[in-house]
Amino acid sequence: MGLFDGVEVESEDVTETACNAEVENNFARNRIVFGAPGTGKSHRLELDSKCFGNNVERVTFHPGYSYANFVGTYKPTMIRNDLDWLTDDEKKKVIAILQDKSKTAQEKYDLLYDKFKGEGLTRLPILLGIYTDEGFKTRKVDGTDTDNTVERNHGKAIRPYLNLQSGNGGKEISYEYVPGPFMRIYTQAINYPEEKYLLLIEEINRANVAAVFGDVFQLLDRKSGVSEYPIATSEDIKAFLMNNLECLKGKRIDEFSDEESKLYQEMRIPNNMFIWATMNSADQGVFPMDTAFKRRWEFEYIGVDDEAKEVEKYIIPIGDKEHRRYVKWNDLREHINDILSSDDCKVNEDKLLGPFFISKSMLESACEREERFIKAFESKVIMYLFEDAMKMRPANIFKGHKGRMIFSELCKTFEEKGEGLFGISDIEYIEKEGQE
Repeated sequence: MGLFDGVEVESEDVTETACNAEVENNFARNRIVFGAPGTGKSHRLELDSKCFGNNVERVTFHPGYSYANFVGTYKPTMIRNDLDWLTDDEKKKVIAILQDKSKTAQEKYDLLYDKFKGEGLTRLPILLGIYTDEGFKTRKVDGTDTDNTVERNHGKAIRPYLNLQSGNGGKEISYEYVPGPFMRIYTQAINYPEEKYLLLIEEINRANVAAVFGDVFQLLDRKSGVSEYPIATSEDIKAFLMNNLECLKGKRIDEFSDEESKLYQEMRIPNNMFIWATMNSADQGVFPMDTAFKRRWEFEYIGVDDEAKEVEKYIIPIGDKEHRRYVKWNDLREHINDILSSDDCKVNEDKLLGPFFISKSMLESACEREERFIKAFESKVIMYLFEDAMKMRPANIFKGHKGRMIFSELCKTFEEKGEGLFGISDIEYIEKEGQE
């Protein structure tokens, strides 16, 4: 038995059972975590994703990312020869039968049926589709009639891109439907409704989300975790679902139940499929999100000091060897943020320095590899403040610098004055040996 809006349904109602499985989870289905750089957004989602076990797929958006990458599309791919599971002698015999012009397609199928029965009969109609335009009657493993029209037509479709010859090492180009991360997680969630599946998107606003999501955008409107408004499946997605949804495999379309037909003809995100993302609104070159897209997500903000306790113990070197001193990273970070938030700079919170603006691994090794850390601080913190946060008014943050306002000169001042580059004079120095 399954549950749909609190009403019991029979287990054969595939769509309702698959889309409305009882899933225990306190997290939002559509969730975006955002905040200043270095606040630990990815780390937060990484920890929360542990409850999904291995049922997680991670993808990072970028300006060139598209609907084809995210959902899927037909593209040329290098594939394994469908005969690789045969020995060389068996392969030669199979190819000889496929290429025998004296035999009909049905005769070829009947001759090869027993050979392919143990490896999945969907391969055979594809191969015959490559070599012939004739129709032929196909059978299931148990010998009863079946319809492999989809596979047969697929063979015909990839024929121009395929050169199936004996002894070519299996290196072949096939024009196939290649699913993206969304379709891979979607089919898994439908196939196993008792489990939870997560699609994790890093930097969601680095791509044009309206173009990437396309019509999938409508599926983000959920009621009780399930898409409220379905979308029609395209022909290429129908073929993919036929081969990848367990409840549809090996069936003819006219054998589908009403609920199976719904799974075939339309898509709805099931309630055991979660989509989470990180977003950094402070970055340059990101794409804006419209209000209609935003309201379909639950936003979770991580404040600039929410995870500060995690880095309080870290001590870092500042200044060159002659002027070397040691301070707590969090103290220096807070002093810099105070300057950025002051009336002189008036920088918004989403451009302040988060606790992990410098990575945890870098902080842990700061006093062991001091020169490396100094250079990392310059290339990360100083570069960010100079090129991004205070690009228009750098003198307001680098108050202790008296020379030309160029990056190389700022680095020299930091190596000589340390925190003095920012005009900070009240920070506490720490003995190096005091680091934990």
